Amino acid sequence: MVSGTSFHKIWVIESLPAGDLKTGRNLVENQLRQAKHRHPDLAVAFTQPDSKEDMLHVLATIRDEARHQGLGPMIHFECHGCHDGLQTANGEFVLWEDLRQLLIEINQACRVNLVIVLAACNGAHLIKVASKLDRAPFWAIIGPDKPVTAGDLERDVGAFYAKFFESLDADESMAVLNQSVTGTDRKYHFLSAVGLFMKAFASYHKHHCVGRGRRLRVERLVSETQQHPEVARRGVAWARKQIKAAIADDEPYFNEKKTAFFFIDQFPENAVRFPVSYQEAVARPCLQGSMTP
Repeated sequence: MVSGTSFHKIWVIESLPAGDLKTGRNLVENQLRQAKHRHPDLAVAFTQPDSKEDMLHVLATIRDEARHQGLGPMIHFECHGCHDGLQTANGEFVLWEDLRQLLIEINQACRVNLVIVLAACNGAHLIKVASKLDRAPFWAIIGPDKPVTAGDLERDVGAFYAKFFESLDADESMAVLNQSVTGTDRKYHFLSAVGLFMKAFASYHKHHCVGRGRRLRVERLVSETQQHPEVARRGVAWARKQIKAAIADDEPYFNEKKTAFFFIDQFPENAVRFPVSYQEAVARPCLQGSMTP
């Protein structure tokens, strides 16, 4: 349904304290009810986990459904959030790292089509679960990178879904999501696995493959080989020369990580969906702390 991905069912996960505006239920009863009229095949599930354990159980259910029924999910969170994670209705915190493995398993089950919307303060910081170059935990996330009031979230996110299911155009929908923002400082961000992978590899290359970072990496690897009999026999200079030759070309490492991150080893068609190259990655500026994908 979104350019580059697809989903069949929206899971709205609302975990808000008593007395809070129930923005998730309102979304289901308004914009998503209207969306089902436009798209009768769209399924919507609404759940209200109270605790961390309950939330993780919901995600496990989504994973199992995606695995066994082939339904591509889109996950929408309605919670309080911070830079480190989400807060459940009973006050417990679910750290981003707590979500990481389950999101990877869901994304694997739907062949790297998982879209996550976070109607939570600082929700875009979920990108921290994609900072490792092993497996992608989503295709893309949508959320704010700063505190937002419940009223603003309900208005903005509601407008996003109304536009999206009217036009099925992600760019138009993101423009509507940010229409209340003045100036160029966007409140809500669309962050893709492609952009995050490229940024992570650019950071790795900058800090470990060139200049001082590369020299420190060589010396660390030399130190790690000191107890090897062959190094003891041939000497440190020989070991250093071998290590420099071994890490001279990082493109095979890039291709290995790309294959794993986008599950190309399991779904070969993803090589066409994610045609990122080593040359693009190393030429990319490393924007530390930026939400730019």
